Amino acid sequence: MKRTGIIAVVLLVAVFALAAGTVRADEITLAGTTSSTPPSGISFLPGSFNGMTSGGFAAFSNLGSFTLSTTPTTYSGVVNLQIAFSLPTGITGGATTTFVANLFGNVSTTATGGVSIVFSNPTQTFTFSNSGGSGSFTFTVNNLSINPGGTTNLSGFVTSAAFTAVPEASSVLLLGAGLFLTSLLGLKKSG
Repeated sequence: MKRTGIIAVVLLVAVFALAAGTVRADEITLAGTTSSTPPSGISFLPGSFNGMTSGGFAAFSNLGSFTLSTTPTTYSGVVNLQIAFSLPTGITGGATTTFVANLFGNVSTTATGGVSIVFSNPTQTFTFSNSGGSGSFTFTVNNLSINPGGTTNLSGFVTSAAFTAVPEASSVLLLGAGLFLTSLLGLKKSG
């Protein structure tokens, strides 16, 4: 009787350890590309990004780059920036493989003849669900300034990233076995 009890307790501890490991919040991998339609005099070189969060955070400095003409003029208008996420899949409102986020930046001329681009909606929160689990993250694009004839890289960062994996079938089976053994042990003690 004591041997059965010890085996049941060991199995129960193993079951809970495995189950807890598969339901914890994990880091997420983000990947995608950018494109933009800036006003005349400003050009955009698309970029791509790929990285995993650490502690729910990731920074990206290769979201593309803006180049300003050397010709002095007064710049105004709106930059339309599209970020197409290919990872994680299953972003709410998106297709199964990509999701395009649209961000808009107001362009204004600086006192030195350059421009500043200030995004009116720089921070967006996304949720996703796919076969591996579900999660969310907040994506922010940084405002930027460009000097005449200069090029400035577009950067951004991810915060509050969280992912909860779907429990594996083997973990659920182990949990069921542990509960069954626990109930058997309880019946043997009472009977």
